[in-house]
Order: sequence, then C-alpha cells, then structure tokens
Amino acid sequence: MKSVIRVLFFISLSMGLFSCTSGAKEEAAESAVNELLADVSKDISSQNFDAAMEKALKALDLSAGKPQLQVNTLSTIVGIDIMASRDEDAWAKALEAESIARENGLKKDLSSILISKAKLCSYAEISPETGRNDEGLKYANEALELAQEVGAEEQQCEACYVIASLYINKNRWSNPIDKEIYQTAGKWLDKGQTIADKNGLSRLIRNGILFRSRWFQQGDKNDEAIKYFERELAALKETDHLTASSLDDRLVRLYTRIGEYEKALETHDDYVFHIQKYIQQKQDETLQEMETRFQVQEKERKIERRGYQIGLLILALLLSIALILLGMNSIRKIRSRNVELKKINESKEELIEFLSKDLRNPAKAMTEEIAALSTAASNLPADQIREKCEQLAKRAESINSNVATYVGDILIKRSRKIADLGLTQREIQIIRLSAEGLTAAQIAERAFLSVHTVNTHRQHIYAKMDVKNVTDMLHKATEVGIL
Repeated sequence: MKSVIRVLFFISLSMGLFSCTSGAKEEAAESAVNELLADVSKDISSQNFDAAMEKALKALDLSAGKPQLQVNTLSTIVGIDIMASRDEDAWAKALEAESIARENGLKKDLSSILISKAKLCSYAEISPETGRNDEGLKYANEALELAQEVGAEEQQCEACYVIASLYINKNRWSNPIDKEIYQTAGKWLDKGQTIADKNGLSRLIRNGILFRSRWFQQGDKNDEAIKYFERELAALKETDHLTASSLDDRLVRLYTRIGEYEKALETHDDYVFHIQKYIQQKQDETLQEMETRFQVQEKERKIERRGYQIGLLILALLLSIALILLGMNSIRKIRSRNVELKKINESKEELIEFLSKDLRNPAKAMTEEIAALSTAASNLPADQIREKCEQLAKRAESINSNVATYVGDILIKRSRKIADLGLTQREIQIIRLSAEGLTAAQIAERAFLSVHTVNTHRQHIYAKMDVKNVTDMLHKATEVGIL
C-alpha cells in the first residue's frame, strides 16, 4: 500500500509540472494586455474608436493589481477619449492614471499622463474665458522634467510641442499678437523638432509639422512657411509617404492662400500620390503581419502539440510504472500468503499425524491436556496460551514447535471470539452442559442452581450470541470454539 501511495504521489507531482504556476499566469495576463493594446493601436489608426475602447477596457480589467499595466492601459484610454473628443472622460481617467503612477513611482508613465492633461488644458481654449493655458504649462513643464530625469526622448519631444501649443494659445485671442509669446512658442517648437530629428521619431516629426503650421499661420508668415515645408519635403526619405502627404496638405493650403493656384493643384496631385502609396504600404504591412502571425501561430501550435505528446508519454510511463509496482506488490503478497498457507498446511498435517499416532498408541494424556487447554483458553490471555502450548510441545516427542504454534493460534482466536461475546464462566458452563443433551432441570442439578436461574442464564446467552433457541446456541458455540 505504501508503494502505491508513493507512486500516486509521484504521478501527482509530475502532473503538477504541467499546471500553470502563479508566475506563468501573470506572464499570460501581461501578454494578453499587450496584445489587446497592440490591436487598440491598429483600431486607432483606422479611427475605429469604439472598437479600440472596447479592447482597451478589456485590457484594463486584465491589468487589475498590476500598476504598470494599469497605467499603460489608462493612458491608452485617455488617448482614445481625446481623439474622440470625450474630454471629460479623458480627464477622469488621466487623474486615475496619475494617482497610480505617483503612488508607484512610475516617472516615465507619469510624464505621459501629465502631457495628456496639458493637452486637455490646451483643447479647452475655445474662448478667452475658458483658457487653461497656465494650468497646462504647469503639467507640461513637470512632464518635461520627469522625461529628462529618466531619459525619455519621446516624452521630452511631446512636452516641448505641448508647451509650444499652449504659448500659441495665449496669442489666439490677441490682436495684434504678443511677439515675445510668439517667439517663445517658436523656440519650444524648435527644441521639440530637434529632439524628434535627432532620435528619428517619425511620428513626432509629423506632429511637429502640424504645430509648426499653426505657428506660421498665427504669425502670418506664409512665405516663410512655404520655404520651411518645401525644405522639409525635399529632405524626406522617398518611402516616408505619410509625412510627405502631411507636408503636401499644408503646402496646398499655403499656395491657395497666396494665390498660387497652379502650384496648389500640382501639390494636391502629389498629396494624392503619397496618400495612395501610404495606403499601399499599410496594406503590404498588414499582409506581412498576417503572414508572420500565421507562421508564429503555426509554430506555437506545433510546440503545443509536442508538449501534449510529451505530457501523454510521461503520463503513460508513470502509469506503467504504477501498474508494475502494483503488480509486484500483489505478487509479494501472494507469495507471502502462500508461505503462510504452506506453513499452516504443514502444521495441520503434523497435528493430524500426531493425533493419529496418539489414537494408535493411545497416549490419552496428551489429548486430554490439549482438550483441557482448549476448555480453559477462554479465560486465559494470549501469552499464557502460547506458553502452555510450548510446554505441551516440550513434553511431547511427536509434536514440534510449528504444531504448538498452530494450536496456540487456534486457541487464541477462539478465546478472542468468546471474549467478544462477553459470556461469563457460568454461561459457558451452561452452554457445554446443554451440549451434553441435558435438560434445564438436569443442568440445574449438575451446576447446583435453580431451574429459574438456568433459564435466566440461557436468555442472557441468547441475547449475547444473537440466537433464539438451544440449537442455534449450540451451533454458534461450535463456530466460536466453545464446544
């Protein structure tokens, strides 16, 4: 039995190797969140904000209890709300993300959240009375300091652009504009553009074009703006069709503003060309991504199938070992039982031989002693029964120790059965007298008792032995060894 328990324990321990540990579960959750956020980015690119928000909220549920993932997801949700013009919802989520980031010392993430808050302050500039530019500058400057502290170039660039945008806002309702504020905005734009160019941040380079366009327009610098955008367009890589389309779009507006309609039409054709090329690029990227994902999934499926196969092989091996051990244990028990039976048979044969010899050479003294010991066994403890059997064996030349042990075992078993019934010596005496065929009156005379007392004892005997009459009582007495 112990061997079986060890085998089962070994199997359960081995199977535990295939179960997910808590660390593996956390990694799976993080992977699921990152995959969802990657899908969110694609939905945002196609401006499918509802689908993006649905996936982002799922990611937020999975990131519960994991501060870094929570802040990342909340930042994504803030971005979706901003693009969908849900400023109040964006502000509430930004405050939640800011609290988690500050509490857990996530400086880079805090920088991103503060930039989002600064953007929301910038978007509030829809009238002179709703301006929150100073509040936004406070958030943007703190974001810049944090980004510089942790060396986050993207956050540094974005913070500079937002600061420039907030200064542009300050001049929005001024006529004429404040030149000092205007120049300050230009300096922050230059600083952000330098960081973007230095680190090859293509997305932020394109964003810089939008901010720069607003700045030029506020300063009424159409010619300067045209030269700037033409220069940037000429310096672009041939494959950067998205940035080229943004520059073309701005140039079309500027050429139209100054009356250069022919150039505006030519530039519009370039704009359409670059848009088409960009769409083709995205389609190629999507197809490539789908192909790559399919290949990765196929590899994962193969690995998963291989893992299942190995697991099944190990399980089959463990079960085979368990069956072998169970079989060996059963064989050992059978052999042990056979040895015991053989020993008992030998003892029985010796006892029969002894008794037959005793009948042929009537050594009645020995049989009488065995009978007497059998009669007294119900009142003796096991150790005394064994001792008397050994003494009997020593006195008899024709009985060996095995026979003595066998007889002792029989008598001990009988004494235990009799003891379990709880019969008194008087009750045992009445049973044995009844076995001689004596009536209640004869038993009373032999045992020096009244007939009523004999009948009372018999009723007690019936109750203890669970019988109803003398015949059943004698049959039961024979089974337990009283007779």
